[in-house]
Amino acid sequence: MRHPILIASLALGPLATSAMAQTEAPSLGEIDFPTSCSSAAQDAVTEGTLLLHHMMYRMANARFEAAAEADPVCAMAQWGIAMSNFHPLWPGIQSPPERQKGLAAIDRAASLDAGTPLEQAFVDAASKFYDPALTTYPERKAAWSDAQRQVLADFPDNPDAAAFAALAMLAVAPPTDRSLALQREAGALLEDLNARVPQHPGILHYLVHAYDHPPLAEAALPFVQAYLELAPENPHALHMPSHIMTRLGRWEEAADLNRRSAAAVLAQPKIDGTVSDHYPHALDYLTYALLQMGEVEEATETVATLLNTPDMQDVFGTAYAVAAAPARLALEQEDWEAAAALPDIPYEELEWGRYPHALAIVAFAQGVGAARSGDALGVEAALARLSDLKAIMDERGMNYWVTLANAQSGAIRAWQAYETGDPAAHSMIEAAAETEDSVGKAPVTPSHVLPVREQLGDMQRLLGETDAAVVAYEAALAISPNRRRSVAGIAEASGN
Repeated sequence: MRHPILIASLALGPLATSAMAQTEAPSLGEIDFPTSCSSAAQDAVTEGTLLLHHMMYRMANARFEAAAEADPVCAMAQWGIAMSNFHPLWPGIQSPPERQKGLAAIDRAASLDAGTPLEQAFVDAASKFYDPALTTYPERKAAWSDAQRQVLADFPDNPDAAAFAALAMLAVAPPTDRSLALQREAGALLEDLNARVPQHPGILHYLVHAYDHPPLAEAALPFVQAYLELAPENPHALHMPSHIMTRLGRWEEAADLNRRSAAAVLAQPKIDGTVSDHYPHALDYLTYALLQMGEVEEATETVATLLNTPDMQDVFGTAYAVAAAPARLALEQEDWEAAAALPDIPYEELEWGRYPHALAIVAFAQGVGAARSGDALGVEAALARLSDLKAIMDERGMNYWVTLANAQSGAIRAWQAYETGDPAAHSMIEAAAETEDSVGKAPVTPSHVLPVREQLGDMQRLLGETDAAVVAYEAALAISPNRRRSVAGIAEASGN
């Protein structure tokens, strides 16, 4: 075993010409993560692990590559590269380059002496995700989750084993489980850990993820504040608390956090010449908060800034944001013609074949806009496009997004029926709302682009069923508190 070093509080320096060059920079928190790597590599391994816990994956990858350069036989450097190219909680799947890089790293790690049983356990758990016998992303993620939880069972006193185990629970928590059993289990584990290791970034970060659900959001508030204080200039540490503010309908705080997060991204050097997807993600959340505040002018400017930012990272987080934000802008204002006229491809610089689930948002907005503005041909075109995208998602095993696409197409057809006077319109949109509610929202989004439960209230109000409309709007608000359209719908249905 070669010189394990305990690193308590580290600050990440910007990458310089030398892979190990550092300057003083903001804190990332504290972990105790000794490895069997050389002293020259240990700092970079620890920094990389801190960044993993913040989900700053590209920066983490760079630090682990620096560790591998400093110590070519450091197995944990290769583990870190493999983990940096696997994003357990993010929607979407690995890109081909991420898959290739991760496979190469885990193969290299397997050929090295890990040094200690704990390090070997971390390497073995990561290797499960890269098992060539597993063909689908959900299978690989489940295999990793099981193995990562076993690491905690074997090393119950290790905080990082526990933090990664909690992350593993959240990664496989079924979106249809309204009891939130795994989220509650992970939260209880993390709260206990936080009492013992209060400056650990993964513990605080994953607590916010665990409680990013309407019934649990209030419980996250102490940890939100602690996470902000721990890493006040880290883009994701600035953004992630806005999930809770969004869940609670605290729009000014959500907007402020996302302005700060976006600015923090731009203050950092680009990696591979591209703007991190943390930037478009923050701008989508900012757009949503601004629209709930009625700040349409700033929301419009934010969307324009987003769509005119060149060289954004080609990953699903970017694709989602550039598809969703302009759709929100039109739909939240009930500018149906603008929604119907949204371009099929919202941002030219991405490989859109990888993101049918993002393009489905555009087709949904186009379809609802066309139906609400009486454009029958536009409705059929949007439905056909959504059907084609759904078939691709179905083939790829993207079950969550297929369910959402079913709800989206159901809502479009319901509005089409309403415009033609078909009495089945009401039952159609009610069924679509049930479908959407069955899976909840993904962390990538502050809200479904136009919640179907809220649309049910709209239709009931238009049909003169005002009491039922209020019930629907209140149900929408139970999921998305303080949504501007639902609040206004209740007022209008109640004659206020």
